[in-house]
Formats: sequence, C-alpha cells, structure tokens
Amino acid sequence: MDTEVAGFSPSQQLALLDLLVLAVYADGHLATAEDEPVKKLLIGMGLGEGPDRQRAFEAAVTRMRPSLQPFWRAKTQAILLADAFTEREQQKQVFAAVEQIMAADNHVSSWEGMLLMELRMKFRL
Repeated sequence: MDTEVAGFSPSQQLALLDLLVLAVYADGHLATAEDEPVKKLLIGMGLGEGPDRQRAFEAAVTRMRPSLQPFWRAKTQAILLADAFTEREQQKQVFAAVEQIMAADNHVSSWEGMLLMELRMKFRL
C-alpha cells in the first residue's frame, strides 16, 4: 500500500485503519496477502512491532465487527468513515488503499465490488 499517512490526522489514520479492516473482512475470506497493507498502515501510524500494533488492529476489528453484516450496515459504516477524508488527494489515496486490499487475494467478490462502488460514488471518483 502506497498511502502516505503522515499527512493524515490521527482521526483520519484511525478511519483509514477501520476502512481497511472493514475491507479485509468484507468477503468473509481472510488472506495473508491482506495482512501486509494493514501492517504498513500501522507502522506508518507509528506502531512498530509488538503488542501496541496488535492491540490497535484488534481494536479496529472490534469496532468494525458489528458493521460487517448485513451489507447496508457495512455500506453505512464505510460512508461514515469516508466522511473523514475531505481533501481530493486523500480521497484518492483512501480509495486506492481499499481497492488494493480487496484485490490482494486476487478476487474481488460482488460484495466487495458493491462496497467499492459506494466509496467511488462517495468520493466522486
């Protein structure tokens, strides 16, 4: 993932983490290829190796778990998280990061495709 989070506020970094976790769990199929972009984001957020990074990831999973099903709930959560990104360049970066993580397992499910479409419309891309 090439998203540079240094220009994001702490709340935007957290929103991006939550969006990526939502994207990882969107298809119900976890792939190890999806771990690397999340790991890079957490490192970019200043969370190096160890328990702090794991805690941040687990906290994001806990926040997003109730929003995974049904689709309308996930869509609503994704749109709420997307509201954190008001600058055009940030929106492009966030969309690219979500798209990349969804494609990391070489398969974008119809559910993931619909979620991407919702983000694309939200960001007017």
